[in-house]
Amino acid sequence: MLINHAEYEAMYEVEERMWWYKILHIKTLEAISSHFGQNKEITILDAGCGTGGMMKYLQSMAYKEIGGFDFNESAVELSKTRGLNVKKTDILKVSQDFAASNFDVIVCNDVLYQFEKSEIFKILKQFSQLLKPNGLIVTNNNAFKIFSGTHDIAVGSKNRFVLSDFEKIISDILELKIKKSHYWSLFLSPLILTIRIIQRIKLKLGLVDLKSIKSDVDMPSEIINNLLFKLVKLENAILKKSIFGSSLHLEIKKS
Repeated sequence: MLINHAEYEAMYEVEERMWWYKILHIKTLEAISSHFGQNKEITILDAGCGTGGMMKYLQSMAYKEIGGFDFNESAVELSKTRGLNVKKTDILKVSQDFAASNFDVIVCNDVLYQFEKSEIFKILKQFSQLLKPNGLIVTNNNAFKIFSGTHDIAVGSKNRFVLSDFEKIISDILELKIKKSHYWSLFLSPLILTIRIIQRIKLKLGLVDLKSIKSDVDMPSEIINNLLFKLVKLENAILKKSIFGSSLHLEIKKS
């Protein structure tokens, strides 16, 4: 459940500039604005906020009522250096720390892969309690086991998901319904898949030092970073629905 301090420092350094985070910020904003229009007074909770890059981005988009939490003390402290309202909380006990029916939006990006499916049910059930009627959960998650690699080990991943996994979990939470879902980055899938296959081969051959393993959070050159950003942004523009990609993005509505 805990990512090491070095990984959070790496995230902190790049998440306002790296193509992947920038795309995720845009996707989250689009999900919120499509549901709530231009209402900037809605209350937003970033559940598992990491080092606060998403919260900072939403603030820059004029959303005012934003709070967040993370279980990792390094993440919380790094978030606070950004001047954000963040506290240390266990996501499995989140309903004990926040008032019921208090939020319009709960963002939970790349957090749920750290938990077993029974725990994810518990988390989403608590989210539904914290949301106001017509509230929205926006969540991005690792997708398809074929994309597994050293990144998964570095970030403590227990799961990679397909849409049916969430459909099964949410079917037992009557007040929640999947509003939209899509996989992404399809255009980069061949590149990502190649990298992950190489990583798995190195793991099998014992060529990876598991004590110093790192995630794929690494800032490329400015040229490559801009190229990847534009390519995935193009994918977003022309593909509203995709059947494949290394991530699964969901909008889950409360009735």
